[in-house]
Amino acid sequence: MCGICVPHCPTFALTQNEADGPRGRISLALGLSSGQLTADTPIVDHLDHCLSCLACESVCPSQVQYGSLIDDVRDALATGAFATTTDQPALPAAAQRHWAFLRNHLFSQRQAFGHLWSILSFLEYLRIGGFIRARGGRFGRTLPPELPDRFHPSQAKTRQPAANRHTARKKVGLFIGCTGESLNSDAVRASIRVLQALGYAVETPKAQVCCGAMHQHGGDSARAVQLRAENRQVFSDPELAAIIVIGSACTAELLREPHSIPVLEITEFLAGIPEADWPALQPNTARVAIHLPCSQTRVLKQPGSTERLLRKIPALTLLPLATNDRCCGAAGLHVLMYPEQADALRRPKLTEIDTLEPDFVVSANIGCATHIAAGLGVPVRHPVELVAWALD
Repeated sequence: MCGICVPHCPTFALTQNEADGPRGRISLALGLSSGQLTADTPIVDHLDHCLSCLACESVCPSQVQYGSLIDDVRDALATGAFATTTDQPALPAAAQRHWAFLRNHLFSQRQAFGHLWSILSFLEYLRIGGFIRARGGRFGRTLPPELPDRFHPSQAKTRQPAANRHTARKKVGLFIGCTGESLNSDAVRASIRVLQALGYAVETPKAQVCCGAMHQHGGDSARAVQLRAENRQVFSDPELAAIIVIGSACTAELLREPHSIPVLEITEFLAGIPEADWPALQPNTARVAIHLPCSQTRVLKQPGSTERLLRKIPALTLLPLATNDRCCGAAGLHVLMYPEQADALRRPKLTEIDTLEPDFVVSANIGCATHIAAGLGVPVRHPVELVAWALD
């Protein structure tokens, strides 16, 4: 309760309200658990606006596990465990019927989301994508400026791993997440290409499921545990040297429980491969602004992996954002549930990027990348895409 964390909290910075900071939220949680407070809408809103960015936890001298605490509070709120003055307790947004339905049956379902993506891509082909973005409500406004073509897991098996005289031939599993066949398909293709160029055979199991992050932070941690267990089973092949994950948030979620096979975020994995094992990469004189997701810096604690990877490409100018210490506001479903907050938190990053005038912006998390891209009006790439281009 010392308050050292409070100035680091992005939502407190927006409102300057103690109840919108970590110390205030802990006090609200204590009040609810002791019965001194009831779960009414204002209290639930203060708790629900938390982004789970862990800026507070990363600076806490007492090592308070705030991330676990806020997840537990949302679970309790979603199940009506706290006292209320009405028969209908206030629920976190993600636990409300329509958001829970979208999370469980669309956003976390790779095939369902892929079918939606195919429809959106067809509308884009008909040149009415702009209308969808303008008239499609919050979902329309979050769509990226360009819709990449869908990726199908079977495509990973049609290409043989490239020969590499430095690297023994190994097999890795590739976790592509809910959005891997659609929203993040360019990064998936680039990841496969780079891994194969380094001599790895790539396995992309069709049976993989959502990592569970949306459930973990949305009041349904039990379902998150089930999803993590399913993925452990899917990626249990003892021949796998590692499970490579595209997306820092998915990596953080999968690492909540131990795996018999190493689980590694792809930029960290690739950055750690010795220089002698890399094929020649072509120079690129572009200026690249680096956005660092909270999951990469504060959960995985790998703030330098993107820069270390991109430094393998000759002639690149790398520009880490000065605003990387603050959450961009995407935070999973928060970008849809609390759009005004998400846009306000994104604004300083857009201003900085506009000032830097980079040729590319990169981010290792698809949620952050999509949120920033929607504000910029130009795509934000995954770092591995630039590496794949440099193989040409």
